[in-house]
Amino acid sequence: MAYGYPGPPGGGEDRTRDWSNPRPFGHTVPYGPPPTPGPPPPRAPDNYLAWAVLATVFCCFVAGVPALLAATSVNERWQRGDWAGAETASLRARNWTIGTVLLGVIFWTTWMVGVFVLGWKDTLGHL
Repeated sequence: MAYGYPGPPGGGEDRTRDWSNPRPFGHTVPYGPPPTPGPPPPRAPDNYLAWAVLATVFCCFVAGVPALLAATSVNERWQRGDWAGAETASLRARNWTIGTVLLGVIFWTTWMVGVFVLGWKDTLGHL
């Protein structure tokens, strides 16, 4: 035990703390030069959130929900430092958004052709 520092409470030997070191537990002093920062991270991938919202509202709601979920997870993963996960989520958001638009185009085209060309309106009754 060093001079000037009180011993452990109760007067007995406490082997869990070095009473001669005034620093708190877990505090370490690094030796050597400070670490050099690595290269800056690449630019954040596009999250396609605006496109996913538009595709969900105007094209197909059911397929748009996974597009929205993937688009919102891009920034969360990027901020956590999961760059590969952010890139994967961005790719997933793009693919779901494209799929949503394609499903919407197929649905609305089929509906237009059916109503205006084939006369489905007469078979559906009063809408």
